[in-house]
Amino acid sequence: MGLHRRRPRRAAARGRPGAPLGRLARAADVGRHRWPAGGRPVSTLDVVLLLLLIVYGLSGLRQGLVVGLLSVGAFIAGAGLGMWLLPMLVGSMEPGRTRTVVVVAGVLLIAWGCQLLGSLVGRRLRDVITWQPAQVVDSALGAVAAVLAVALVSWFVAGAVRAGPMPSLARAVASSQVISTIGTLVPPQAESLFAGFRSVVEANDFPRVFSGTGEEPLKEVAAPNDAVVGGAASIAQAGIVKITGTAEACRKGSEGSGFVVAPQRVVTNAHVVAGVSEPQVQVGGKGERLDATVVLFDPSEDLAVLAVPGLRAEPLGAGRQLGPSADAVVAGFPQDGPFTAVPARVREVVRAEGKDIYGKATVIRQVYSLAADVEPGNSGGPLLDPGGNVVGVVFARSLTDRGTGYALTLDETRPVLQKAQEATREVSTGPCTTG
Repeated sequence: MGLHRRRPRRAAARGRPGAPLGRLARAADVGRHRWPAGGRPVSTLDVVLLLLLIVYGLSGLRQGLVVGLLSVGAFIAGAGLGMWLLPMLVGSMEPGRTRTVVVVAGVLLIAWGCQLLGSLVGRRLRDVITWQPAQVVDSALGAVAAVLAVALVSWFVAGAVRAGPMPSLARAVASSQVISTIGTLVPPQAESLFAGFRSVVEANDFPRVFSGTGEEPLKEVAAPNDAVVGGAASIAQAGIVKITGTAEACRKGSEGSGFVVAPQRVVTNAHVVAGVSEPQVQVGGKGERLDATVVLFDPSEDLAVLAVPGLRAEPLGAGRQLGPSADAVVAGFPQDGPFTAVPARVREVVRAEGKDIYGKATVIRQVYSLAADVEPGNSGGPLLDPGGNVVGVVFARSLTDRGTGYALTLDETRPVLQKAQEATREVSTGPCTTG
């Protein structure tokens, strides 16, 4: 089963009802975006990083490999200690800029303190090396070790800042050629290694659409059309729900949006119900709260299906795949508020290589890049065409441009939607997502 074709209504005159889920057309112009992009000017951040690499390279040349290895090893050990210790110490702090600064600064201070101790021990050992050729080799390798250490630290900090609560810094990181180049040399497994720590630092309510630290592909389009909102919202509102719950392990409430996909079945994002054992559903965001059970949970696609006994709302209709510059509507309950619908315009359809909701596994998704205001709470809500038909599932926002959101296309969500009606057993919602 999936989204049902809507019965003809007068209000639907704004747009033709789309094809059933099984006959949705696939996007023809879909490509994977990779970074770094060529031809970008060198930024101030790049200049600072290059100077830092030169200074540390000269320092490594002077200190040598023995000092360098002990220094780098101590730094990494200190950083590991900080990444293990600080998330526990700041667990009671509210997600946001202050927590991000405290955690990142704390990790760096612990790491630098350990590095200083390692350097002192290394200098004592280096005094033992008296043969001149060995000293030359030691110095050269020391410079290499120092540059590699600074590059790794720069990449690590950039990754934390990239998805943090400071968009101006995130944009600077995204446009840095130095960070992008380092990112191409770092093994993909390294991102997963730091996933748990980054989930504390990022304070981000959405999953990462794109991996790495590069710029997101933001195609310029005309401003969204306000005129399409009224008709689409009036048609679809009765089938759009607010979802709330508590993730006990993370000691936080969770709220998002969803829509009726089949009788007594609601689709939302997996990150909305992750770690939530007793979600509740409100049709239109008001009135009776209905108890729900999660019967399908996919952290890779970021989709979940809820069984809601007693839910009388009719399933929404399925629209056709949208192309670039097409009008659309984002509908849901931003910031846990009342039902809100805002205009959107498709920038393009892309195959985005990103991460699952826990920031660990690499996932490739087909998504709409949207010129639209997407806020926390919109997650899991439908992307509508002007006729009020569902054409996607809203799930994320740009890290650098607050006027850009992302929605999974219906082609991407089809495997999950087709199982919605048949799924009846309660499933685990996994660990909660911090942030």
